[in-house]
Amino acid sequence: MSNSDFKTCPGIKNFVRPIPEYFPCPSCGGNVEIWSDENMGICDGCEKEIGRPQKEQSCLDWCEHADKCRDLIKHQKVN
Repeated sequence: MSNSDFKTCPGIKNFVRPIPEYFPCPSCGGNVEIWSDENMGICDGCEKEIGRPQKEQSCLDWCEHADKCRDLIKHQKVN
């Protein structure tokens, strides 16, 4: 079975195919780009490293199959 045929829960979509999210910098008001698979980003105004304002809980925080998904995510990011 190829990776493209592998069926997974929809909860890992943003980890396998991350999307950018933008938050205001609490220090200067600039834009902070944080990808959906990351918790930190760099402000484009003051260049400080800023954490995600509130981390949304994902299936990786509670699912009994999370370890299998973490392995899949790691493999997809390498390729």
